Amino acid sequence: MKGHYKNILCVLGDSHRQDDTVAQALHIAKTHQANITIVLALETLPPNANMIMESFSYIESQQSMETQAQQWLTEQSKNWSQHYHADTEVLIGDPLIDVVSYVVNNNIDLVIKRAEESFLDKLFGSLDIRLLRKCPCPVWVVDRTPKSQYKNVVAAIDVNYHYAKEEAAVRRELNRDILRHASQIALLEFAQLHVVNVFDAVPENIARDGFIAIDSDKIEQDLANIFEERSKEVTHLLDELSDELDDDVMDYLNPQRHIVHGYPRREIAATAASLRADVVVMGTVAKLGLPGFIMGSTAEDTLQQLHCAVVGIKPNGFQTPISVEKK
Repeated sequence: MKGHYKNILCVLGDSHRQDDTVAQALHIAKTHQANITIVLALETLPPNANMIMESFSYIESQQSMETQAQQWLTEQSKNWSQHYHADTEVLIGDPLIDVVSYVVNNNIDLVIKRAEESFLDKLFGSLDIRLLRKCPCPVWVVDRTPKSQYKNVVAAIDVNYHYAKEEAAVRRELNRDILRHASQIALLEFAQLHVVNVFDAVPENIARDGFIAIDSDKIEQDLANIFEERSKEVTHLLDELSDELDDDVMDYLNPQRHIVHGYPRREIAATAASLRADVVVMGTVAKLGLPGFIMGSTAEDTLQQLHCAVVGIKPNGFQTPISVEKK
């Protein structure tokens, strides 16, 4: 079942205070009984360094950096692997390309990385965001102060299927996968599963800005109809999940439903905060034509507002736009 991981890649971007990140990754690997590799992904020396240094000095510096990094990682892994075995590897180059290539060539089904929090990262796009956009497998971005165990897992789904038939089918399957991943995490963490859907009425959204006048009674009726429609879709998804799980598992999970009226770009994060979510599982790309996928604007806005771990799920058929040389 999707959501049960077998091969995990923990990505470290530097050697600064990574013990908590690795501990969280090892905890996830242990609960899933998965293989895990800890990768230190560093950027290569900039091209202009070759202009400043003599060529042999540049090569020696590159080799020295890799040797020192490998020694540090090997030494650290002795402590990290005392309770659960982890392989290690150093990658020097372009971290995004290197990580995606490793994922493709080693059948990785989950990438774990610590969240970045600088203003420039948010402004120009951190490695977190780029992996959530372009990595072909789920990406689990853990909080900078990770918790040893989660208590509340949120599955953020969008059950608005008023799209072309093919796109609606992609969205339905993405919602199924989000619930599968979230339910597995909740089960293995002995956590409460929350299923969240936020809906807004488009005419109401326009009227809110004063562009058009709409009958308030009509808006209320429309909202009631949308709420009923979304409630039925959530019930249908949970019934499908129940059919996939063993007997009585759904009763044990006892998922709590939260169908919230509001602006999704604000309310998904606000609802997660109100539920004291430890992790939010959500789709991180939206379909755009064939065969391309792009990062959804609602997803990206939500990610910037969350203050907990995030697991980003891609739709079926997603192919990374990064060119990977298969080994």
